[in-house]
Amino acid sequence: MSKISQRRALLLAAIVPVVLVAGCSSAGNDTQAMKGAASPATPTDTGSMMPEETGTGTAAPTDMESASPTATDTGAAGGAGGQARAVVESYFSALKSGNVDQVVGAFADDAVVALDGEATAEGTQAIRTLFQQQLKGANEQAQATHTIDEARTAGSEDAIVSSTSKQGDETYRELFVLSKDGEWKISQFMNNQAS
Repeated sequence: MSKISQRRALLLAAIVPVVLVAGCSSAGNDTQAMKGAASPATPTDTGSMMPEETGTGTAAPTDMESASPTATDTGAAGGAGGQARAVVESYFSALKSGNVDQVVGAFADDAVVALDGEATAEGTQAIRTLFQQQLKGANEQAQATHTIDEARTAGSEDAIVSSTSKQGDETYRELFVLSKDGEWKISQFMNNQAS
């Protein structure tokens, strides 16, 4: 196993239990995964970024075409968390425009993608094939809305971004693991339908 694969495996081993314990809230309702209470990040968390907030303290839906880091984001555009967030925003923009090359370009060469209801895709060619099929219904993707719920760094070379996307009547929870090897790329991506 390569050093990068080992680092990713250890990072996921640390992240997944935290996500499961904290719970994942879906946009628009208070349903929590595993009936856990989500613990919002505090402004003093090192390397964390808070979602855009409304007066009620909940994440506000963001159309990714006009999204930009806000003053509440710790480590805004210049920080590692802001850079990882920008990669995910670029990925969402590419989905909305139906640009397969740009979608695939957001991923590392050895990335792993696990989309709800699809076979796991590993590597550039498998990811390209997966998204070529997904983007055949590009009109649906163009109408989708995406909200980045949280972006935080995990050291200087890794970051985690969670988001919620709504496509038609379906809502998806998404988890991105990004790694920096010269530039930030998505190394692992997984989504599932919110219940």
